[in-house]
Amino acid sequence: MAIDAKPRILFVDDEQLVLNALQRMLRSHERSWEMVFHTSPAAALAEQQRAPFDVAVADMLMPAMSGLELIKALNASHPATICMILTGTADMQTAIAAINEAQVFRFYTKPCAAPVLAAGIDEALARTRPSPAPSPVQAAPASGFGEATLDRLPTGVVVVDGKLQVLFTNRRGAELLAKGDGFLLSPTGICRASRTAETAQLQRLVTQALAVPEHPGGNRLGGLSLTRNSGERPLPVVVAPMAARPGEPAVAMLLVSDPDHQPLPAVETVGQLFDLTEAEARLALALTEGHRVEDAAALLGITANSARTYLKRIFAKTGVDRQAELVRLIMAAPSLLDLAESGTRGP
Repeated sequence: MAIDAKPRILFVDDEQLVLNALQRMLRSHERSWEMVFHTSPAAALAEQQRAPFDVAVADMLMPAMSGLELIKALNASHPATICMILTGTADMQTAIAAINEAQVFRFYTKPCAAPVLAAGIDEALARTRPSPAPSPVQAAPASGFGEATLDRLPTGVVVVDGKLQVLFTNRRGAELLAKGDGFLLSPTGICRASRTAETAQLQRLVTQALAVPEHPGGNRLGGLSLTRNSGERPLPVVVAPMAARPGEPAVAMLLVSDPDHQPLPAVETVGQLFDLTEAEARLALALTEGHRVEDAAALLGITANSARTYLKRIFAKTGVDRQAELVRLIMAAPSLLDLAESGTRGP
């Protein structure tokens, strides 16, 4: 395929409604991708033989042929095609088989946010096309740095248009949407709440944020709490307007935090910020998590007297004299998500 031609992306699912939803979700990529949708694995294979695809996204469970069987056949026809799984079955054995047996590039569960799926396809395409040789002086890829930075934040960032269609989400935002507890994504890529009234309130706040400043109440911040069916504390959501580029529609940013799973700074970070030893930093974090001094001592395997001695040292080094002040100080320290793990501390 010529380098300047549109990359070809294949989507295969035996349910036409799913394909229709994918087509709507990814409509913004029509200018840059040639997308082909098939309910029949046989038709997809025939299309692959006629003109190979750069990336293929297949459902796992289909009556005529499984997703793994289809991917193996696609690769047998054209090994350069990078394949991905999008499925409603998220068991670990299926994921392992997809990765090991068929060398699947990504494994996503339904519903999958359009920005998350699109980002995976872009990563796959980056592997299929040669990168241009860098010039002696090359501008830093600001958007790449920006997305990488947003992915390290413990707050979910979700960008939506006026109809609550999700246009972008950072890693934490995608996790909260996928969890579907109070804040979820419809099959068509629309962001909504678990309760109809709260979805309507969210829509009003987004409409208010996107209104021109001259409009009463327009172009303003707004906030609400989304009730969670799990019984955990509601999710606070702040709705903020974003400056649109010339010629592009206005968008709003949703900032979502989870009060029951807030990440704390790492032990090393707390030690470096406040000049604490490792033992002192561990005690400070245990107290921040709500443990009493005696309970924290038991968790850390030290005596209560040792814990009280450490606490006196912590107070002296941090300049506070009460445990509540210490907790506020630690909670205000910068924290980032660990990209290798969940990075959250919770029950």
